[in-house]
Order: sequence, then C-alpha cells, then structure tokens
Amino acid sequence: MKKFLFLFGIFLLFSCSNSDDNTNSPNSDFHPPSWIQGVWEQQSSLPGVAGVTFSFSANDFCFTNSGIAKQCQQDYVNQMRQPGNSVSVTETNTETTYTVEIKYYAGQSVIYSFRKLANNKIEWTAVSGSVFIKQ
Repeated sequence: MKKFLFLFGIFLLFSCSNSDDNTNSPNSDFHPPSWIQGVWEQQSSLPGVAGVTFSFSANDFCFTNSGIAKQCQQDYVNQMRQPGNSVSVTETNTETTYTVEIKYYAGQSVIYSFRKLANNKIEWTAVSGSVFIKQ
C-alpha cells in the first residue's frame, strides 16, 4: 500500500503535462506489448484507486485519475530529463506481464507492473485485487 501511495503522490504532483498523448514519438522509452494496448477501466472500486484508468499505446502509457488528471509516462520522463539529470526506463515484456521500472537521477525509482488475467482483464500488481477491464 505504501508503494501505491507513493505512486499516487507522484501522479498528483506531476499530473499536468504539455500534451495529452505522446503516441507519435519515434524515440519513446515505452513499448507496451500489443495484448495490453487499449483503454482499461477499473472493474471494482477499491479504496485509493477508485476512478483510475490506464491507456496503453505502442509508444507510451498513461493513467487518469477520476477522469480529471491524465499523466503520460513518456511526457513525465521527458520532463525529468533536464541537463545533468539521468532517467532510465527498463521494460520487461512477456505473454502475460508488462513491467516498467523508471529510475530517476536522485536514486528514486517507480515500478509499474501489470499481469494479464484474460484477453479483457489485467491486474495492476501494485494494488492487490485491482482488476481492470478493457474498453
């Protein structure tokens, strides 16, 4: 739960970006597998994650909180990459999992991990029981 609160705090802190989507970027750090691409809405309302929606494209992924604030990860990584600030992104893709670790210059890292439950269901593994349905 502490990880989720940290992720949620980062999301709120940096929820504003210059663009709504970064799917046309040829130099993207993110490459979600085809099985996860699309829009995913939470199946049930869990405390702390109610209203969260994930959207995955070929070159990025974003999440929206209650339809209000959208944060695309490529935009966020680009914002953090200022002169002298190194940010690295490591992805792990399998037929049933997609995991991204973003390491920031100050030694912090954020890990997003998703597990495929069915063709139309994924779980955000940071929050136990957080099942999302493909729209």
